[in-house]
Formats: sequence, structure tokens, C-alpha cells
Amino acid sequence: MRLQRTLSKGLVNASPPALPHVQGKRRPFIHGLVLLLVVGSAVYTVFSPAHLFSSSHSGANPVAHLSLPGVAAAIPKGFNPVETPQVLTKDVGFSLEVSRLEQMSVSPQPEEPVSRVFAAAVTPEPGATPPAAILEPPPIFTVYEVQTGDTVSSIAARFGLQPESITWNNVEISDKDFLAVGQLLRIPATDGVIHEVRLDETLIDIADRYAVDLSAITTFTSNGIQTPNDIQEKQLVFVPGGTVPPPPEPEPAAAAVEPAEPTGDAAAPAASEAPPSVPFTPSAGLIWPTSGPISSYMDGSHPLGIDIDLYNNPNAPILATTSGVVTFAGGDPCCSYGLYVVIVSPGGTETLYAHLSSINVVQGQQVAQGTVVGYAGCTGYCTGNHLHFEVIDNGVRENPLSYLP
Repeated sequence: MRLQRTLSKGLVNASPPALPHVQGKRRPFIHGLVLLLVVGSAVYTVFSPAHLFSSSHSGANPVAHLSLPGVAAAIPKGFNPVETPQVLTKDVGFSLEVSRLEQMSVSPQPEEPVSRVFAAAVTPEPGATPPAAILEPPPIFTVYEVQTGDTVSSIAARFGLQPESITWNNVEISDKDFLAVGQLLRIPATDGVIHEVRLDETLIDIADRYAVDLSAITTFTSNGIQTPNDIQEKQLVFVPGGTVPPPPEPEPAAAAVEPAEPTGDAAAPAASEAPPSVPFTPSAGLIWPTSGPISSYMDGSHPLGIDIDLYNNPNAPILATTSGVVTFAGGDPCCSYGLYVVIVSPGGTETLYAHLSSINVVQGQQVAQGTVVGYAGCTGYCTGNHLHFEVIDNGVRENPLSYLP
């Protein structure tokens, strides 16, 4: 037994001893391998193909104010690295630094509003008028509702106009000191005449009609006229400084006579009082446009024509008093003539029919004497259903009663 133990102990002691220099060489190798794995993992996490070529990044639009457009294209709009789990890696410090840099690169700089840029570039003085380029031209006219106590003179003074600019553009004003409360008036932008372009009318015709230079019309910006031919039928044109010729002086009245029975389909109106009659042969044989008493004669307070009262026949048919061409059919129901028609006879005599409720003809239409041009009403400046009727012979307004039978 003793011999056996001795042999066993000898075998154990016979094992080769450990080599100290071999153990010393293994430790640096293991440390280097661990460090390499850590660095490789961090690099792979940041620059992995999934991160660089993901669809959410590759489709992003470049962000303004960056000197590296490639970086902007790789980062989507609204990207928040703190809320993106993909950025958080094992190397937390390195990843947070990358996230901070990315967030700085995608944060857009606030753009200064245009108004602020303008204010910073050009600071207008107090009370100075803004540049004309940004101002819209004023309208040709505005609509004013008559208030209690208003007169033509008071309204004109309120808007800085001459009283004539109110009466010329609101033809039914017969008394400058009495206006119906609630009536609508056209108030022009400045002193002048509002004109509605008629068939085959040119700017030269309009300028001559109101005694102004052509440039006065074309340079008025609210007209929007680029060239003298840049107008259309029924277009509103403002004539700055234009004047309406005064009515002719009334001729001495002869003995009062009742108007004769009309020819055609219309019956003669029963006059409220005997109209003044003058010995005159009409340049064209006219017929009465409708039947009814004359409520307003042509005189200094009502200088454009006559009014035929239609209180008892408010929608009476209105007849063409002469054959000819319809040079205007339209108007503005709110103000002045309202809806109206103008016909020019072969001899050049114009007849005008105003305050219609509806129009039965079109501009440019040839009409025969007695044709129904429309139906009576109370459009425009009107205090009751009636027909306002005018005769313009060779550019001069004449008393219609001198032309009617």
C-alpha cells in the first residue's frame, strides 16, 4: 500500500508545470478582441445599410439652409432622434451625440414673414402713402343710400364732389333739395360722368360727347383700358371731368293743345296738365311709347326728358317710338336709369326708355316702330312705376313732346 501511494504521488508530480510566459500572452489578445467587437458593433449600428438606405430616409426632401444636402436627404421631415429606438445602441454616449448632431442639422431656421422683411427693408414714414404698385384702383362709383335730410348739395359736399356730378349720374333727380329716403344713388369716384358703352361706340366718340381729351379716359386707372380700342359694349367707362351738355333753352310756348291720338298700337297718354307745345316738325315721325299721364315735363329741374306715370298700369308694354337699331339694352337695376333701352333711328335720332322691369330686345337688334322693347317697372332711381323717355337728336337732348304726335 505504501508503495502504491508513493507511485501515485509520483505520477501527479510528474505532470508538466504551467508555462508562465504563455499565460501572459493570452490576456492582451483577449482584451483586443473584446475592444474590437465593441467598436465594430457601434460603427455597424450607426452606419448600417438599414439605417442609411431605409425608404423613410431615402425619400426625404432636402432641408433648406443646410450646406450638406446629402445629410438633409437622409433625414425625414420632423425626425426626432430621441424618440427613435433605432439610434439607441449599446454605446449610449456615442449614439446620443450622433442624435444631437442630426437634430441640429434638421431643425429648420424660422423664416421671417414677408411683411416683416418689407418693414425691415423699407420703413414708411408716419402718414406716408404706401407704394402705388400695391394699391388697387378705386371703383368707378359707389352706391349711397339716401338718409333723412340729405340733399344733392350735402351729399356732394360729403364726398368732395360738385353737385352736378350727382345729378348727371342719377338722371331721375328732379329736385336737388328733395330726395326720397332709401333711394340708391351712384356716387362717382371723382367729378365726371359714368358712361355705358353702346353699340359701335368708340372712346373718341365718348370723349367728344362729354368734351374731354381721350387721355382723360385712358389714364383713369379704374377704367382698366390699355389701348383706345380696349372697350366692349355695355362696359362702364368713367369720364373724369366730363360734362353733360345743358338742355336747350325752351322755345316760346304757343297756345296749349291736347296731344293728338297716336298712331300704332299705343294710345295717347292723358296729360296731367296741358303740355307746352311748340311749332316744330319732327325729324322722324315718333309714336307714343306707352299710355299714361305725364308726371314730369322736361325743364330746368328735370332736364333730360319726360316721365310718363304708370301707376295704373305698372307693367305696361313699352313700344319703340321709331324703327332703328338697338344700341344699348341693359343697365344696373340699383341706380340711375335702372334697366333701359336705347334705339337709334335711320335718321340718327336716339330714343331712350328707362326704369324697365324687363328687356325684350338685345343690343344690335333691328326693330320696327311699335316693337315691344320691354315692360314698365321701377328699376334704378325710381319713386313709382313710370317710364322715363328721352329724345337725343344729333347728340343734343330735345324735348320729347316736340317729336311726339
